[in-house]
Amino acid sequence: MAIVGDFVGGLITVLKITGSPMLYRYPYRTSAEGLHADWVNIGNDIKSVMGKLHSEAANEQ
Repeated sequence: MAIVGDFVGGLITVLKITGSPMLYRYPYRTSAEGLHADWVNIGNDIKSVMGKLHSEAANEQ
């Protein structure tokens, strides 16, 4: 019978809907905020590279 109890206990942990306890402090309140910040940084990097390419192209003319 212990096997059945262990199986049910394991099944309940897999089906658990509540979130796991936070083990560390993430700098953003939600994952959406973190993802937004990542894309803002990517956009800024692309703008920076594009600006450098434009200035290099202008210097070659």
